[in-house]
Amino acid sequence: MSEPLAAIVGMGDAYASKEDRKDPMQLAVEASYAAFADAGIAKSNIDAVFTGRSPWADKRSQWSNVFISHMQMPVTITSEITMHGAGLTSTLAAASRMIAAGDAEYVLCLQSDATELFVDAVAMGAEADSDPQFESPYGPTIPALYAQVARRYMHEFDVTEADLAEVAVANQRWGVGHPRAAKSRFGEIDVDTVLKSKYVASPLRLWMCSTWGGGTGGALVVTSPDNVRAEQDPVYLAGYGSMSTHEYLTDRANLRESSLESLGPLPNLTTTATAEASRQAYRKSGLGPSDIDMTQISANFAHMGPMILEDLGFAEKGAGIDLYRSGRTAIDGDLPTDTNGGWLSFGQPGISCNMDSLVEAVRQLRGEALGLSPEKRPETVLVQGAGGMVAAGAVAILTR
Repeated sequence: MSEPLAAIVGMGDAYASKEDRKDPMQLAVEASYAAFADAGIAKSNIDAVFTGRSPWADKRSQWSNVFISHMQMPVTITSEITMHGAGLTSTLAAASRMIAAGDAEYVLCLQSDATELFVDAVAMGAEADSDPQFESPYGPTIPALYAQVARRYMHEFDVTEADLAEVAVANQRWGVGHPRAAKSRFGEIDVDTVLKSKYVASPLRLWMCSTWGGGTGGALVVTSPDNVRAEQDPVYLAGYGSMSTHEYLTDRANLRESSLESLGPLPNLTTTATAEASRQAYRKSGLGPSDIDMTQISANFAHMGPMILEDLGFAEKGAGIDLYRSGRTAIDGDLPTDTNGGWLSFGQPGISCNMDSLVEAVRQLRGEALGLSPEKRPETVLVQGAGGMVAAGAVAILTR
């Protein structure tokens, strides 16, 4: 393994529900102060702040600047990294580069959201993620756009609805053990339960789709590996990578040329930007898929789970479903995946969902999980973030 690129020395998380409402700013502040306390520093020690794009429940522009203003915390630079949701995962890359350049000692990476508590998410439709000229006039929903990818994936690799149901079942087994998972109250499910749930957008049934799920906030304090103090419990950034291939789904369907072999023969809808992001992360870290003990991925619909794991190099194209079917992603498997229930069962509180994956990774590496943990504590966790209509992907490899 290569020398670590940065160290996470502080982590804080915060949660909201319909019974305990908090807006995105409240969640961000709570998580940040928890991260400062965890790192043993003050807010005045922070030199830079990076967030993802503004929360759906608080769409003020320049939200990262609104945050530091609220905190009365002037910094040398603050910015939203807005590669859709994947930008949030890439805040770690931005932090590590700034630290390596000697321009910052401590960088705060954070995100929060509480979409269902403050926004009529159903009424929003897909206007934020559909082409205004070629897609929006037809009134697509977000599941309907993802369903087109699912159909193509099933067609190319002979994947069935019953196969996709295995993903929902696997994630729910993790989700029932997490106190904050949105679907935990439903208990464990089986394939038959999934296949009897109603269609949302064929072939995607209700149990194959993520839910919104309350509100969450997460904050990470990042510094140089050489700056770690004895009393801190660091998690190291071993590698990172990112890629954005398009904006709207029709753009990807029309993508014909790329110099990147990792994207496969074009046009296609079944190899995502994550394939290139993971290639970069493995190269920087000196690690490969066989070195990864656990994954936290952005599978917001059931077909995205196997697709992403394929793009990460854990299975050949079309064979990702075997990882779920064989139990490899389960608590006693060799590749525990989405240990908080993932986006399918933990939920997507909004743009903070990629931070939820990072928080879960840090907790698992530290042995501080709020929910279930495998018997053997992981040494390496790969976190994959995505955004848009399979538009962007980012990967961070974290180690103890």
